[in-house]
Order: sequence, then structure tokens, then C-alpha cells
Amino acid sequence: MQKEKSFHKPHHKLLLTPGPVAVPDFVLEAIAQPVIPHRSEAFYSFYGQLLEDLKYLFQTQQYTCCMVGTGTQAVEAGMYSLFHPGDRVVIPSMGKFSQRWVEYGKILDIEVEEIPVEWGRGLPIEVLESKLKQIPQCAGVILTHCETSTGVGIDLETKASLIRQLHPDALILVDSITSVGVIPFYFDAWGIDCAVVASQKALMNPAGVCAFAVSDRAYQKMPKTPLADSRNLRNYLDSAVSRSYPYTAPCQLLYGIQAALTHIRNTSLPQIWNRTHLLAQQFRNGLIQMGGEIFSENPADSLTAFGLPIHSMTEAKDVLEEKYGIVVSGGQGHLKGEILRVSHMGLTSRDDMYALLEALPFHSF
Repeated sequence: MQKEKSFHKPHHKLLLTPGPVAVPDFVLEAIAQPVIPHRSEAFYSFYGQLLEDLKYLFQTQQYTCCMVGTGTQAVEAGMYSLFHPGDRVVIPSMGKFSQRWVEYGKILDIEVEEIPVEWGRGLPIEVLESKLKQIPQCAGVILTHCETSTGVGIDLETKASLIRQLHPDALILVDSITSVGVIPFYFDAWGIDCAVVASQKALMNPAGVCAFAVSDRAYQKMPKTPLADSRNLRNYLDSAVSRSYPYTAPCQLLYGIQAALTHIRNTSLPQIWNRTHLLAQQFRNGLIQMGGEIFSENPADSLTAFGLPIHSMTEAKDVLEEKYGIVVSGGQGHLKGEILRVSHMGLTSRDDMYALLEALPFHSF
């Protein structure tokens, strides 16, 4: 693997977890700007530009908005806003996070039509098609573009097209937390109705803010509720029309988001997508050459979940951090101690991947 300049600072640990990712200086500097009132023309002007830049990020000309919260809260807000008790909603369960959508759907009294998928495996199109054909009135489908717990990605364009063919009125909600801004994503062209992204992934910010793209069709189906209902995306979208935020806006965190969006626009999404693809490909080639194994059947470029021919992945993770100063993530659920996960998002470089590969062959194990 050819080396390139690393974004990593020598006196810091090298953070390669698939969220949070390392936060660059230009984002930290943006967050440190002076506080402004969120009910002021200065905020309205700033937030209006941020909403426009989100349209570029999602590749949409429809609605965008932000809210305080984690990625989990973002998907839950989407589910709460789009679906209602008794709605039949298809949810492929492919890992820890997509399993959460199944569980939250039941909390909302949605009639969840779960498609269980073995962790690490993809979602076969014929399995989705069979399930969709079994449901006469499908209110929606919740798809996870990249399952962060396993690294598995799905062909979102093809699956969204199938849903449109079989259930034209179904709303498509996408967990795109680990995909938007990292791999190709076309909200309008693919006919998506609601997609979410969290600040600690491609946006290279601290956790705490999530952003949405919402179709006009989805917006029209959202009930109008009092502002006391802070889960309802309709309240955020209605305020966004006037470049406002319905509650106390997290101005400093939004400054960080804007700095990342400016970087993304200046770099261009195609360049970021291509760079991420090459980074993932180069790391995986090096990993396989040294005897490692890719865990995911259809890995997304956002991250790599992998195993090594050693007796303890938990010990490997600890050694990476304590001896080499490299922080990666372990497995989740029943995969704890079985795999490691490494990010290719943000400003991760070939040098960072090279450093990890050099550290991986734990000859003492």
C-alpha cells in the first residue's frame, strides 16, 4: 500500500472506529466560534445555508433539517413521524442496529414484518421481493444502507426500485448513518422518502446532531402536532422553511456541521466516494495478504469488519490501543470477541491504514 500524509497527530491516539471518527482541526475551530442567539438574523442566514448544503450531501432538492440526537434517535424520529399504529412495515434485520428498528417498531405498535438476515450476510433481492408480495398493503420499508455492526452494505438503488414497483405508495425510510457522505447516495434519483445521517460519521463532528432529507410525499403524510412533540420531524421541517429551528438550536454543533459540509462540497462527493472506495480496497487487499479474513459478505466501503488467525480478538484490540496507540472497534452482540471493525470514513488516510496493517500481525499471540 502506497503511503500518503496522515491526518493523525503523533501525540494523539489514532482513532479508527466507525463512529466516532477523528474530528479535524477545522471542525473544532468552527465549534469554538462565538455563540449567537438562535432567534436572530445571523442564525437564520447561517442555518439556511446549512440546509442548502445538506441538499448537496443527500443529493436532493426536497426537504432537509437537523435535530439534536444520536443516529438511533434520528431513525426512531423518522419511524415515529412516518408510521402509525397498525401500519405494516417491512424491516430487514441484518445486525445490531437494524434489529433496533424492529424493536422500536414494536414499541410504536407498528405491525413489523421482519426479514431476519444472518449477521454478516447481505439482503437477497428475491427474499425482499417475496416478503413484499406477501403484504397487500405495505405502509413502508425501513432499510439499513450500511449495517455498522457488521460492515454489510446493500444495493439500495435496486431495492428501492423494487419497492416502488410492488408498493408505489410505501414510504422508504433509510438508515444511511454510515453511508451518506461516504459512498454513493442519491436521495431523489432512488426515490427515497426519508434518510438520516449522524454527526460523528462522514460529517467528522462530535456526536450529538443528526440531519434528515425528507421527500414531499413523506412530508405530506406527517401529522401536524404541537411543538411539545419534539420527535415529530414535521415540526423541524416546518421551521426549516423559514430557516429556523423549532427549539433551542445547538448552534456550536451546527457550526461544526457547516464546516464539514463546506469541506465536502469543496472536495466534491464523487472524489470522496472514490477515495473511500480505494482506501477500503487497499486495506482489505493488505489484510487478506497477511492472512486476515473479511467478515462481511458484501462489505460497504464505509468500514471493514474482519477476523485474524489469532486466539483473541479482544486481546488484539487491547494491544492495538495500548502498544500502538490505534483505536478500533470490536464486535457487537454475539460477535463480541470475534471480529474487529475499522473505519474508512472522514479524513482517514492510506498512512493510517498502513500503520494499522503493520501493527496487526501479533506474532506473540
